[in-house]
Amino acid sequence: MFYTTEEAAIVCGFLNLYLDRASVDANLRKRNTAFQRSAALETLKPEDYRWAENVLCFLKPCWWQLHEDHRALENVLLKTHLLAQR
Repeated sequence: MFYTTEEAAIVCGFLNLYLDRASVDANLRKRNTAFQRSAALETLKPEDYRWAENVLCFLKPCWWQLHEDHRALENVLLKTHLLAQR
């Protein structure tokens, strides 16, 4: 089971919004780039989903103020959690 195209767009777009910046640690930017590539190729592994879940949870306070569709993010977070358990 993988993300749908819409789910991948939501999670990848949101992560890029916060992690694709010069002020973010280079290792974290590299990890995000690898996640984006794997999501596009549908080759994500459980550890990739766990990483995404941790980042989404860390950034959760930003959802409400800056991202208008927090319900879509919550749904993606729930699916990410389920996929990380596999």
